Amino acid sequence: MIYNIYYNTLNKELKKAIYSKSISIEDLKKVYENLKIKNNKKRKTINLVMIIVIVIFGILGIPTFINSNNPEFTKFMLLLLIPLIVVIYGIVYFTQVGLIKIQFNNAIKKNYPELVNELKL
Repeated sequence: MIYNIYYNTLNKELKKAIYSKSISIEDLKKVYENLKIKNNKKRKTINLVMIIVIVIFGILGIPTFINSNNPEFTKFMLLLLIPLIVVIYGIVYFTQVGLIKIQFNNAIKKNYPELVNELKL
């Protein structure tokens, strides 16, 4: 069975326009504002989902720990979930927000160095 991982990247036409410097600075600023708004919304959504996941694990984990016959093993398993949640958060954040930031910032740095500080995501 093949699984696809969805990730966000810059639009190919936009990337080509930035690299060929065929996009005006005003349009580039509009693109920057749109990307900034979209990335902030996605970042807030990802953070909210991760908080909900942590709360759910807490709600389910505390009674499990209290009612467990082997509290040491249960404690170990609950602590094992923490790095797993951190890794999942990192992967989701990178694929949904980080990759676009990296691509946009690199394109601006290479082709519009005078706007690096102004248009950094």
